[in-house]
Amino acid sequence: MATQERLLLDVRGTWKPYRVAHEVIKALRPLDIGSVVEVITKDDQGLRNDLGIWCRATGHELLGTQLGQGEARVLIRKGEPVRNDRTMTVIMSTASLEAAVYPLDKALAGAVLGVDVSVVFEGAGVRLLQRGYRSRLSGLVGSVFTSKVEQVMKKEIGWPLPQESILILQDLGAHFYLCGPSMVGYGVHEQDLIIGEYTLGAVITWADLLARADIQIYSKAQFDKP
Repeated sequence: MATQERLLLDVRGTWKPYRVAHEVIKALRPLDIGSVVEVITKDDQGLRNDLGIWCRATGHELLGTQLGQGEARVLIRKGEPVRNDRTMTVIMSTASLEAAVYPLDKALAGAVLGVDVSVVFEGAGVRLLQRGYRSRLSGLVGSVFTSKVEQVMKKEIGWPLPQESILILQDLGAHFYLCGPSMVGYGVHEQDLIIGEYTLGAVITWADLLARADIQIYSKAQFDKP
């Protein structure tokens, strides 16, 4: 019989439940069924509720929670994997920070739940995949307040910026679809992409994905000059 393992995982640096779940997923991957991880999180009721829902949806067991000194210690036992047949298609049509983060937020939540997530990058959205690209706030305030918003997201909330979100989605097995003409129009080259696997397509492919998806998420569609 395999020896059950128990790990301690400190994820107090984020308020985002899917980031906590992703760290637990990575920790549990090499472990045997029945292994237990002790997760230290911020003391937040919403976060704990989300972790409970995540455990029930993915086949893991939340054994208990201990609160104290502004933190929560959550015990999670690895269970048998649960099949999730739901699908989600996310359309990313812009690269502006304020319009990109929320659709990616929902995509990450779906991915940790085991939903089959497809993310389409079209229009200026293809810029999000270009190595070294920095997503900024749109309009006249963009250059002034982008750094402040990034600081709040990363340091105070623990909210991943768009390119980090995309890399987490890649680790969770999401599928990526790219618009070839948009890549040409915005000067994005395949050798400069931050992701490894993707499918090139166009609007008929997107329509097919949307027609078959249980969940449809859209960013703010806008036409940006190349």
